[in-house]
Amino acid sequence: MTSPFLSKLDKGFNIILACCLGLMGIFIFMNVLLRYCFNSGLPWAEEFSRFLFVWLTFLGAIGALKDNAHLGFTSLVQKLPPAGKKVAYILSNSIVLYCLWALLEGSYQMTTMSAHTLSPATGLPLSYMYGIGVIMGVGMFGIIFVNLYRALFVAGAIDDLVVLRESEDDRDFSADTPHHDASQGDKK
Repeated sequence: MTSPFLSKLDKGFNIILACCLGLMGIFIFMNVLLRYCFNSGLPWAEEFSRFLFVWLTFLGAIGALKDNAHLGFTSLVQKLPPAGKKVAYILSNSIVLYCLWALLEGSYQMTTMSAHTLSPATGLPLSYMYGIGVIMGVGMFGIIFVNLYRALFVAGAIDDLVVLRESEDDRDFSADTPHHDASQGDKK
């Protein structure tokens, strides 16, 4: 069961993602409209949309990790016993932590180096662009550490953490397609 704090945090996180996507769409639509109708545009809108796209992508990666929605190679893991699944999960997440550390370190360096460099159209510091890498790194570190703790110390949690499903299993196609019974033949 999720605590009320985590539930509110998740809802707020989803609202931020929706706002990023909505603002990006509005700015791009407004810029396209101005270019085709009035032969002008807003240079800041294009640059700000790029900032929003980067933030949306990195925050979306945190959300996908939280929901265990990233793609995974499961054909080998499906054949492993529960102890093997746990070892594979811990090993793969350790590799992810190593990669996240590299990303976090590089993002922090880029953020500090670009703190006084301004973007040309909006005048915003470029550290706003690179800072999302730090936020993503910290957020994903937290999620992975919690998941590793669950895998190591919570009985039966490995079955929840290792999602073994095919993409077709996510959707029920039976409601979309009318069933055809071949024994009845075609009735016209």
